[in-house]
Formats: sequence, C-alpha cells, structure tokens
Amino acid sequence: MVDLRITRLSKVIAALLVALYFVAFFLPETVGYVALIPGRTLPYVWNLLSAGFLTTNPIKLGLEVVAVLMLTRLVEPVYGSKEFLKFLFAVDLSVNVCVLVGVYIYFAVGRDTGDILYTKFTGFHGILAGIVVAVKQVMPEHEAKLFGFLKLTFKFLPIGYVLGAVGLAVGLEQWTYIPFIVLGTYNAWVYLRFFQQQPDSQNWGDASDDFKFSGFFPSFLAPILDPFGYACAVVCRLRHSPNETKAPFAKASQYALPAETADANRRRERGAKALEERLHARGGGDGGAADDVEVAGGAPHAPISSTVVIPTTATPH
Repeated sequence: MVDLRITRLSKVIAALLVALYFVAFFLPETVGYVALIPGRTLPYVWNLLSAGFLTTNPIKLGLEVVAVLMLTRLVEPVYGSKEFLKFLFAVDLSVNVCVLVGVYIYFAVGRDTGDILYTKFTGFHGILAGIVVAVKQVMPEHEAKLFGFLKLTFKFLPIGYVLGAVGLAVGLEQWTYIPFIVLGTYNAWVYLRFFQQQPDSQNWGDASDDFKFSGFFPSFLAPILDPFGYACAVVCRLRHSPNETKAPFAKASQYALPAETADANRRRERGAKALEERLHARGGGDGGAADDVEVAGGAPHAPISSTVVIPTTATPH
C-alpha cells in the first residue's frame, strides 16, 4: 500500500524551487551563476546540478511545485528517500551533461549558431519528466481520472507528458525546454532500466516487459521500437552481470520460474549425478571397465553436461 502523504523530501524540493525563483527574481544577476550556460560551465561547474532546479516563470513554478508534491508521494515511499534522491541526482546531472555536450557539438558543426554557447538553459521540467517515468515504473497499470471523466493509464503518462510539454514549449517558443523534457524522460528510463540497484539485492535494473522501451508507446509501434531498445540494452548490460534481473518493484510471482520448469531442471540434475555415480561404480578402478558403458546411442565416454539452462521470463530492451 503506497503512503499518499506528502513526503518531507518533496517539501524540501518544492522549497528549493521557490527559493531559487525568488533569488533569481530579486537578484537577476545570480541567474548567470545558477543557469547552465555552456560557455561558462568552467569554472561554474555547479550549474550542471543547479540549472535543473531554477524556474523563472511564476505560473510554471506553481505547476511544478504541485506536480512534485503529488507525484513524489507515489514514488518515494516505494524507492526510499535515499534511492529517490540518488535517482533525482542521476537524472539532473545526466540531462545537463547531455545538453552541454549537445550544444558544443552543434556549435562545432553548425552554421549561424549565434551566441548559443551563452544561452541560459534552466528548468525543472527535465527532472519532472524523470519523476513521471518513475511513476510509470511503480504503478504501470494504475488509472487516474482527469476532470472527473477522462481516464489515463499511468503506463502512458510519460509519453503524454512529453507530447504535452513539448507542444506547449513550441507554442510558447521556449526551445530550450525541449532538450530537458526529452532527455529527462529518456535518461530516467535508462537509469531505472539498467542502473538502479534493486532493494535488498545485488541485481541492477528492471528487465520487466512493462518497462521496456516500446512499452512507453502504443503496442502497434513495438516492432519498430524494440530494435532501438535492444541496442541500448546491449550497451548498458556491460554495466552489470548479464544475468536477467527482475522487476524490483513488481510482484515477485509475476517473474517467478514456472514450477514445471524448475522440477524438470531438478530432475535433469539428479539424473546427471546418478549417471556419474554409475560410471564411477562400474569403473571400480579398472580403466577398461568403463569402456562398456555407452551413453546416447553408443557414444563411449559421452561428456556429462552440468550446465542447466533456465529460461527467463523477461527480455531487456
């Protein structure tokens, strides 16, 4: 049962958003030190973290404060405060680093780039996009009613947020918002899919079918999108053991090994052990006696395999 009380960490985040807004409002020169300005990131490296929490629009600030208070209480009790804070840090830093690298690449290869190196990139929308992805992970089948009649399944919440936020950014001509929204969604998925350590275990990531890349989109797009998810899986699986990991916050029964498969493997192991014992017993110290034993249709000394292949129930994408 998810605790729906507003958490202490969400209050701290909301207070930080409000505080940075008023600092920037009353001391506009501080924006140059808090915002991500690629040409000034050195020596002001802290803006790789601070830029994600700076909002300069009061209406946007109000919406983000409400969103973080409402959404965090769905995720933080499941992750735990420490893991949730680590998740926010990973999303914020990775998004800002990607924006920084992207701007320098565009400056190097583009034409008429203007003063893009000194453009101010700010906004909580990237971190908020990551929180929306986390909500999908912990409550994929949950439904919410909007305006009392419109049902929204949480598994489509991230794509709905991206489309709505990007559309609004285009309408308001706030082009610097778009990289944060898209990268916040994607980077959050990469972290949760491949790099988040599961609670009380040494496993990493979430290999459930509900959380694969194509699961963010309507099912008819899966054949097109699955290869992209697989390519990312091949790269990111280098981070940890290639063994399949289970969904960390889903019911274990959904990903348990079927009973008949487990029984078959146990029987196979017992049979291999018994056959090895028979070979040793019949050999009795006489090397030639073992030649009378035939395995698999007359192949003497057939090697006994001790490898048991256990099929997994989820394929990472």
